[in-house]
Amino acid sequence: MYIISIHYPNEAGATFDFDYYRTSHLPEVGKAFGPYGLGHASVLKGEQSVDGSDPAFFVTTILSFRDEQGARDAMASDGARALIADVPNFASVRPLVQFNTAVP
Repeated sequence: MYIISIHYPNEAGATFDFDYYRTSHLPEVGKAFGPYGLGHASVLKGEQSVDGSDPAFFVTTILSFRDEQGARDAMASDGARALIADVPNFASVRPLVQFNTAVP
């Protein structure tokens, strides 16, 4: 399994439209990345930091792929470019995206 994580920072003055993200953007993620071996997507909505302050991220999305090549090919695809172009429709911040492996 290979993982892409996408973090939307909760910066001062930033906005995030959860309804659009859930109902419009996420279904497109499945369509765009399914052919590359996307097996599961988890979405975590930031609620609160441990000290009671606002969360560091509005949302963290975890995309699990069968293998590394599929994840890398997905991020290089036309579908990924379309997903990136859609971000301004729901977020006023640029997401932080990284490739990850599980620690055994």
